[in-house]
Amino acid sequence: DIRRSPIKCPPSSIHFTRHSVLFCSPLIGKLLKMKLSILSAIVGLAACVQGFVPTVPSTTRAPSSLLAKYNSMDEILAKFPEDKPVLINFYDASTEDAIKGDIFRAKELLKDRATLVSIKQQDYPELAAKWDCNTKSPAMILFQDGKPVARLYEETHYLEIVAKFGQYCNSSA
Repeated sequence: DIRRSPIKCPPSSIHFTRHSVLFCSPLIGKLLKMKLSILSAIVGLAACVQGFVPTVPSTTRAPSSLLAKYNSMDEILAKFPEDKPVLINFYDASTEDAIKGDIFRAKELLKDRATLVSIKQQDYPELAAKWDCNTKSPAMILFQDGKPVARLYEETHYLEIVAKFGQYCNSSA
């Protein structure tokens, strides 16, 4: 107990004992206790607030053309009737976050020359297996006039994707 401490101290000095701090000046002791109380309250409040912070909703996407289940590649390709080739990107859910940025960049660079469509392998396991796209991610197939003309497996850098498939796509300019 601090009151029973045998230490006699001059005003405004601090003495440390094994388990406590002795403040000889009552004013310093009160101020320090108040600061510690305020700091404890702030830390406690921050911990509570952290637990109640709502998650930021992801950006709203336009409804996908592939929300319904399709049985064949022809059905999927029919959703994109433009004169541009269609690049189908089969990807595994485990690689989605790692490849998302590069796929977006490739899509932007090819947007005038091809339509890039991403399909999660887990959503279409039979179709991915039929097109030999179920074991590697990403697995990409470029279709022109409904027929596959080029493939690329496990390449994630957007410049490599554009270089490989861009040669098959006519520039609209």
